[in-house]
Amino acid sequence: MCNIGNVVLCNATAGSNPVLSATFFIVWLYLYIPMKTTQLKKLIKTYISELLSEEGGFKYNVASLSLDKARDYAESEFSNAGKALNEVIPEFNKNYMNLQKACKSALDIPRIDMPVIEPTDMKMFTKKLALGHIDIFKPYKIDNFISRFPKALDKKNGKHWIKLGMQDGDPKDDVIKGKWTKFPAKNLKPTQSQIWLEKLVGNIIQFGVPEDGSPLTKASVIASQEGYILDGHHRYGQAMLANPPLKLSALYIPLDIKTLLAMGRSYGNAIGNKQKG
Repeated sequence: MCNIGNVVLCNATAGSNPVLSATFFIVWLYLYIPMKTTQLKKLIKTYISELLSEEGGFKYNVASLSLDKARDYAESEFSNAGKALNEVIPEFNKNYMNLQKACKSALDIPRIDMPVIEPTDMKMFTKKLALGHIDIFKPYKIDNFISRFPKALDKKNGKHWIKLGMQDGDPKDDVIKGKWTKFPAKNLKPTQSQIWLEKLVGNIIQFGVPEDGSPLTKASVIASQEGYILDGHHRYGQAMLANPPLKLSALYIPLDIKTLLAMGRSYGNAIGNKQKG
């Protein structure tokens, strides 16, 4: 039994597994050592996430993996599949570094806090926005930002929440026209920094370099007015790695990313979607 303070972490000794040992030590640092800088705290959170993910099968996060190691891994995988990396992705080095730069500047929103709006929900989502049903702009029915976009909605309470835009005294102030469009992958920005190289390389080997008309381009992402995407990070990553100018289908919502994240999460919960940890 492994305990950190009063927290039970596993049913085996950490010393039997070096990955677990490192994980427990970093968790202990995070929980019990005062953090003097937000940068240090963020760094430790990143290491915790990566170590835990490694146990689940993924360990090569584009945001932190060096170009040399990324190229070695990709060349090996392509070779094992009877293909040559230079022939399939001739601009691998340049594309990888641009993707890594984008990941490093991502907002790094925890997955548990991301909106859960499935592709099958998007049509109704755009309709509710176009009708002004969701209370987003002044005059507000609920004046406080946090209370206006609650995180603990369920489907029962959500039915009332979705109609608040029609109860704020102005039936037209919250009307938002979402637009179905296409954006070059290189013009989009990730909200999450964890994009796994194994997934990108594996999909490119299996399905080929994504091109116009391929299935990858047809599954829509939701994009903010700044170009941040809420979903589809590995589809975005594949395009960035192999074909950055490729245009991806997107539902463009003309809202800043802070508001879109908060409103989107509340909306997803309101229609019965659970957060994904």
